[in-house]
Amino acid sequence: MACQVVMQQAGKTCVGVHMRSHSRIRYSLFSALTLALGFMFFGASSDPSSHRHQKLQWGRYQILWRPLAFGQQIADESAKFKRKPDYIMFYRDLGRPYPKIPIDGVRVNGATPIVSLELWSWHDRNHTPYLPLINEGKYDDFLRQWAKEAKSDGHRVLFRFGFEFNGDWFSWSLKPKAYVKAWRRAHRIFQEVGASNVEWIWAPNVISCPNTDENNMHLYYPGDEFVDWVGVDGYNFGEHHDKWHHWQSFNDVFSDTLKQFASRYANKPIILAEFGSAPGKDNQRSDWIRDAYDKIRLNAQIKAVIWFNLDKRREGEPNWRIDVTPESLQAFNETFAAPLLNQSAKPH
Repeated sequence: MACQVVMQQAGKTCVGVHMRSHSRIRYSLFSALTLALGFMFFGASSDPSSHRHQKLQWGRYQILWRPLAFGQQIADESAKFKRKPDYIMFYRDLGRPYPKIPIDGVRVNGATPIVSLELWSWHDRNHTPYLPLINEGKYDDFLRQWAKEAKSDGHRVLFRFGFEFNGDWFSWSLKPKAYVKAWRRAHRIFQEVGASNVEWIWAPNVISCPNTDENNMHLYYPGDEFVDWVGVDGYNFGEHHDKWHHWQSFNDVFSDTLKQFASRYANKPIILAEFGSAPGKDNQRSDWIRDAYDKIRLNAQIKAVIWFNLDKRREGEPNWRIDVTPESLQAFNETFAAPLLNQSAKPH
């Protein structure tokens, strides 16, 4: 489906059309104010060099086609990097059982799984309002079974429940009260089962669409007691995605939202749950990666980043793969995926 997005900074509105699953649009608001806030936020550290000595965990999205082959696919992809990923993220929906085999495939490769649960069935998507069904208890058995299997597994797993809820491309979007209620219900079921090894990631899109007071991302926050990580999804779509997008730096995309997180959720670790950059021209992508690394390392609250490592040109998006050029792969291997012994060195 073609996607159109209109951003009107003055009126803070955003008009878009729904995307099919896994064809979501990511976008961010560019303005002089955002640039100023980004400078203030990322330049505020009293001792920036001290943050560079902290380990920054990295991960990537790995598309899941064949569960039995997932572990080998992860291994093949990981061989391109100087340091193996700390996390591997993949998607599931409400119509599928707990993904034990893919999770085992992640762990065999020494990584921690991040399961992003879409709050619909991939066979039905927009045709059924699933939030009311969750809140009426129709998915209690489903969630309880997931919780039991997660508990039985016993190892750490991150759970990204109904992400990008503040964008208008999902059927669980634009309903803050219902979303919070569904989150708390699911979280309570996992607690009752005793699945304490599950960590919950709350992850809005970097800007709300529509960008209105009623759709403010923070209205969807379930509360500190129900959230382990605060996440955010954001992308630099580059110059050629459509007439509404243009090349944006890491600060252009993230600085305003990260400043809000630092103010509102100072006691929570931040994960960039999906991020990436279009290839651009010449060395634009590799320069973007190095600059993003510099900025992220100055923010001690950011503990992990997940690169959306997928070629989506067939779906009208850029090729997000890290190895789209040798230069961008090299830049990634010298920053996010650098061996830990080199991470204390001053970044490029």
